[in-house]
Amino acid sequence: YLTRNFNYWSKRGINGPKPVILFGTDLEQFFRNKSYIELDRIQQYGKIYGTFEGTKPILSVAEPELIKQILVKDFQNFTDRQNAAFHPILSKHLVVVNGDDWKRLRSTITPTFSSAKMKTMYPMIRECLTDLLDVLDTYAASNQEIDMKAMYGNYTMDVIATCAFSTKTNTHKDRKNPFMTNAVKFFRPQLSRVLMIRFFPKALLKLFNINQAADDKVVDFFFQLTRRIIQERKSGHKKHNDFIQLVLNAEKSNNVIHDENDINESHHVNEGMNK
Repeated sequence: YLTRNFNYWSKRGINGPKPVILFGTDLEQFFRNKSYIELDRIQQYGKIYGTFEGTKPILSVAEPELIKQILVKDFQNFTDRQNAAFHPILSKHLVVVNGDDWKRLRSTITPTFSSAKMKTMYPMIRECLTDLLDVLDTYAASNQEIDMKAMYGNYTMDVIATCAFSTKTNTHKDRKNPFMTNAVKFFRPQLSRVLMIRFFPKALLKLFNINQAADDKVVDFFFQLTRRIIQERKSGHKKHNDFIQLVLNAEKSNNVIHDENDINESHHVNEGMNK
């Protein structure tokens, strides 16, 4: 039963790494960076090769022209994505939702990513950059060594918190900021939960009350933060330019024609969906 599909690609004349029980060809990802694994596999098996996610056969394509054809010309045949989350909210966001739900969300969200809307966030990004430069000046003045990866990670987190939630984290000075600590936990979930989500059947996950990879407390932190911000926006009159506000505005004007610049920039996306 666990190896029933392992000859799927060989029967079709497609090369690929040899799968193992339970993990398929994914076991290597827990020990090496996925990007390096892909590069090695392309060199060994070519630009089109077969892998396995557990017992599920997966075709990997690394040929640019074929990728373009799949994503553009033949998009109508490859619209849906795999949804690994079973959470009532996380399973409904744009990256994983499918079918008409995806089309509706995409139509609503697209105008919020116009250049005009994005420019309203520039002052917030600039403020985060100023904070980063101030910290770098402090290190330079004292001739201290600096962990640049951690520093730029803090800067990225500041930008996300500021542009998405209008929340200042000051991660360069306060590494114990709740937003920062929960964000780190969200992007670095426990290995045991990742393995269970990846390989356990849905019935077993439901038994253990596991519906997404991140810890439930971490997810609840961001849900509560978002709910609080939305409630404050609905009851207040202060103007905000963050992403939450853009989405709230899009929700209000979902049936109203957007400005001409937004329509022009999102036309090619909506045209493709309608086709």
